[in-house]
Amino acid sequence: MAKNAFNFYGQLLMLSGHGKKAAQLLANMLEDYTDVAVRAEEIHVVEHEADMCLHTMMNELNRSFITPIDREDLVGLTNELDDIVDSIEDVANLFDMYGIEEVRQEARTMADLILRGCEALYQAVEEFAHFKNSKKLHNYTIQVNQVEEDGDRMHRSLIKALFRTELSVIDLIKWKEIYDAMEAVLDDCEDVASQLDGVVIKNS
Repeated sequence: MAKNAFNFYGQLLMLSGHGKKAAQLLANMLEDYTDVAVRAEEIHVVEHEADMCLHTMMNELNRSFITPIDREDLVGLTNELDDIVDSIEDVANLFDMYGIEEVRQEARTMADLILRGCEALYQAVEEFAHFKNSKKLHNYTIQVNQVEEDGDRMHRSLIKALFRTELSVIDLIKWKEIYDAMEAVLDDCEDVASQLDGVVIKNS
């Protein structure tokens, strides 16, 4: 890399780090369910940092003549990594806006899956800088895909169980939307993992 050249891979890793941090904050929030509005705001701060990271990447892409991989792949990965942080913020905001007073244990389990997915994805993005010689990258993307599959099965089970409970219609709607939003985070993680695999295949 030329001296003072922009580190595109490093910027992707920074974005992925914001996703991991937001996922940890969400898991912490649900584990110790107090000061929900304050904790949601902490996640919003991370989301804002991720947006700044995204803008930096886009500005560099606009002015760089040479990029390490296709420009469209960098744009796609950047947007999808940012989507993860946005989706985690959406989950936190639902708990705040809906005034959820008590967290269901299943939501904590889903939050743990989100954290596992974001941690595995961070390892994948870290390895991505060396994708041409990496022997670990595909294992990490497989881990992300496995977490998403676990989350998908759990999501189906949770929705099925919701409609068998004695919850009020309003509470049922609230929890269904929360579970849907949590599953969407895992989908976002899988989207990034799939694109990483696709870039490797394209450049092999």
